[in-house]
Amino acid sequence: MNKMLTLVCILALFSVVAAAEEPKAVSTDNKTSELDPCVGKYCISIFTKTRTAKVVPEGKWLLSLKYDDFQADEKWNKSTQGSHHSVPGGEWKDIQKHVYCAKYGWTENHQIAIGIPFVGNNFNFGTTRNKSQGISNIFIFEKWKVIKETNDLPAVSVDFWYFLPTGDPGRMLGTDDDAYKITTSVSKAWKDFSLHFNPGYTWNKAEGDNNISEVNAAVLFTADKKLWPAIEYNYYYTQGKGHAHDIVPGLIWKYRKGGSIKAGVRINLDSTYTFRDRVGLVLKISQYF
Repeated sequence: MNKMLTLVCILALFSVVAAAEEPKAVSTDNKTSELDPCVGKYCISIFTKTRTAKVVPEGKWLLSLKYDDFQADEKWNKSTQGSHHSVPGGEWKDIQKHVYCAKYGWTENHQIAIGIPFVGNNFNFGTTRNKSQGISNIFIFEKWKVIKETNDLPAVSVDFWYFLPTGDPGRMLGTDDDAYKITTSVSKAWKDFSLHFNPGYTWNKAEGDNNISEVNAAVLFTADKKLWPAIEYNYYYTQGKGHAHDIVPGLIWKYRKGGSIKAGVRINLDSTYTFRDRVGLVLKISQYF
């Protein structure tokens, strides 16, 4: 299944490039006044991993801060034919992550971004004890909207990521190897809702099989001007470590012009990773400048 997922991601990326080369697919002849008011009515990202095809307008900045809390309540037990059970007494694994991100629209349909993840660890399991905090792997990425949304066609963007080797594996704050990632974002809006789909793949230079496949998707409801409910789905698979399925229901509050506050509840549906957090909290605030 994981090989098939990777193939789907690659095929999706090639189809995007092919479509971008067709003049009709990227025609900009339609004037904005001819488009339905719902076209493009969504934010650049949802809660945790799902992004839309939208980019920051040329000459604008978008600053954001995301908080994600992971507190393990179950641990994988091989002796019971592979299943999760309550974390044994005296053991715990808590991770708090803050991601500071700045995005800039440097030209039409292109944005450049930098993200700085600050991680706080508190581990105590087996012979592993760790209580540390610091910067993990800083990332930069370029987002290119290759197809503009019309009344009938979705918008499509491609992201090219690079993760710097700024982590500290000794303190479990990421890795000291760099990594590359490519993702696609497909978005289509209707009167009161929009749909978003993101396949992606990460190549890690660290030793061993540890590349990552992922599929993220979301439905965003926009009937109200200020309160947008949304449901996000995330699947990710790390070679040699396992896979997980999450669903994140939540609410986006457009509290001021160009600003939003997002709150979601991350619910783990299934996981084969060593530690599992069945329910977690995600908060995000962002503002245009």
